[in-house]
Amino acid sequence: MWLDPKEVAEWAYGYCIFKEDKPKVRKLITESIWAYSYCRDVRDRPEIRKLITESRWAYYYCKFVKDRPEIRKYIKEGENGYYYDPDRSRI
Repeated sequence: MWLDPKEVAEWAYGYCIFKEDKPKVRKLITESIWAYSYCRDVRDRPEIRKLITESRWAYYYCKFVKDRPEIRKYIKEGENGYYYDPDRSRI
């Protein structure tokens, strides 16, 4: 029986936040949502941060964790880009 990578990423996040933050488990976090959640709830680590590539989670990261240019570039046009870009220069 094979596990869906999304389920593994969710499990890894849960393990890190509720049990123990182990590097071997942390490597299983591969989805933007769980990478954002890890950076927000456990620790903002560069190797996890680079996994935040979806517009929605990049927006939440920049708004609630820290505004970083390498993450901001993933915030696409549309609602997230409109609400995040204060001077509306990117839209």
